[in-house]
Amino acid sequence: MLDIRAKVNSITPYVICGLQELERANSILSEMRRALAELELGLAGSLNISDLMDALISDLFLNKVPNLWLKICGQVGPTGAYNRKSLSAWFQDLLLRQKQLKEWSNEALVLPKSIWISGLFNPMGYVTACMQVTARAKGLPLDSMTVHTEVTTYEYTQVSSQPEEGTYVHGLYMEGARWDKANNCITDSLPKELHPSMPVIFIKGVTEDEVVTQGVYQCPVYTTTIRGPTFTFKAPLRTDRPASVWILAAVALMMQPDQ
Repeated sequence: MLDIRAKVNSITPYVICGLQELERANSILSEMRRALAELELGLAGSLNISDLMDALISDLFLNKVPNLWLKICGQVGPTGAYNRKSLSAWFQDLLLRQKQLKEWSNEALVLPKSIWISGLFNPMGYVTACMQVTARAKGLPLDSMTVHTEVTTYEYTQVSSQPEEGTYVHGLYMEGARWDKANNCITDSLPKELHPSMPVIFIKGVTEDEVVTQGVYQCPVYTTTIRGPTFTFKAPLRTDRPASVWILAAVALMMQPDQ
């Protein structure tokens, strides 16, 4: 962390968000390393098996993510755990999160061409950082800003750089409908397609008087398929039908599918 801070030229909202993500990643990786090393000593007979170690053995046997690991990642709240992934799928996801943070930190926390927002421990923190940058540039208070989204026509591999204003994100899925690239709007989902992926999405902060209300559906964005406590923000998406159609269909964007 000291080496990364030394490479940073200026402290921007994006840099602060990146540092917070790195600290969270360090916390979860350190705890996993400590718990597994302790368990190894316990199985070797060097330590007595405690209740925590016994619970960890059960979780590993059942391919279940230990509750403490989820808590450090911010995936546990008042209503319980917000994760539906198995331990193996969750660990693969954690490796991808670590890879993105590694690449981000190697570039002195300069934003990559597009952020895998689903791989952030606190995605709302990144969205807030985007609004903060716009608010500072326009000399406006953060309270007057709200989120504006536009779905692009290209995939992550086709993005060359971040826009001058706002940010590109990817890794979102739609539930209850799908995105029609040809007509640039929401449409009915295809048979047997539960969570179709979304193209790269452009996010920027706008003032209340710049908010578009006609021909859009205020689509809720959740971090997992467990709705309610995992709500992050509302993403206005274009629609050629009344917004009530998608409200009744419970259409939403998800960051993490169950598998």
